[in-house]
Amino acid sequence: MEKLLENMKTVYQAEGILQKNFVGQISYTVCLEQKYEELDIEFSYDKQRYTKEDITPELLEELRSVCREKYDLELSDEEIENLAYKIMKTEIHTLASLNDTFIGCVHRQLPVRHMHFTPQWATEGCIPQSSVEGVLKITVLVFHVLLDQTHYTLKVSVR
Repeated sequence: MEKLLENMKTVYQAEGILQKNFVGQISYTVCLEQKYEELDIEFSYDKQRYTKEDITPELLEELRSVCREKYDLELSDEEIENLAYKIMKTEIHTLASLNDTFIGCVHRQLPVRHMHFTPQWATEGCIPQSSVEGVLKITVLVFHVLLDQTHYTLKVSVR
């Protein structure tokens, strides 16, 4: 990917902070100043999974209550920790349109992901673009945020 990104110019960058349990959509609109041949949309975020420091007695009790109330399950601390480390995660996807036409959506759970477009090739889940111009809309689709103060960055680069 680094080779693809060489000599690209950043034309837009945004950052934000999401709080625990946030679910929703955040949209960004970028007016491209001219016609480009190549486009890269990079989205990254931190705090995808719990760490050892996050698993406090209070969190264990909160998770135990959720398992009991929503799923009628009684789990040991070890079982809850296993779920917390291996199953639970922040889930965020990115969707892009150009001039109100869908050009791609990436559903991979990577803390750093790229949506890359050229006339001949595009990232899986995206459609190659013969030219990049006009109004680019990027929608950040947030299905679940695991931890408070989850930082994200969106960057649009062109060539």
